[in-house]
Amino acid sequence: MRTVLLLLVGLGVAALADTLVLSDGTVWMGRVQGLTPTQLGFQVGGETRWVPLEAVQRLSLDWAGDPKPRVDRRLWSRVFGQAQRELWNCRYFREGLVLAGLAFLGAGQWLVSLGYSPFGELLTALGALGLLYGLGAPRPDCTVPAARLRTLLYLGLEHGWLF
Repeated sequence: MRTVLLLLVGLGVAALADTLVLSDGTVWMGRVQGLTPTQLGFQVGGETRWVPLEAVQRLSLDWAGDPKPRVDRRLWSRVFGQAQRELWNCRYFREGLVLAGLAFLGAGQWLVSLGYSPFGELLTALGALGLLYGLGAPRPDCTVPAARLRTLLYLGLEHGWLF
């Protein structure tokens, strides 16, 4: 009887906790404790474990058990903005190189037409290198920045900062 009572109390306490599901299927019941640009702090059994944001598959917060925000909104907003920029830079790196190469080519040719030949030719050569590298570079793998942004979206949606 005592074991059943302890089990029910344990399940009741576990039900009043945040739930973190990791990519490998591990489920943690505890409380979100902190946030960095790359990690989420999660308190499990009195110890704070830092998990990479990209390792989080799902996150749900228990507002009935603890109605206070888990992280500061300004901190979350700053980290969220960094993650957005990181994903944007990853996805559009090649296109940026192509555009910069074209701009350098145009500026170099313009300078050559004005009589500033050595400097114009240097800019033209740099533009050609940037253009060729941008066209030939492989598409980067952006799964880690995308997974970080997804986890931060979960956290923002759970807090009601995003609708």
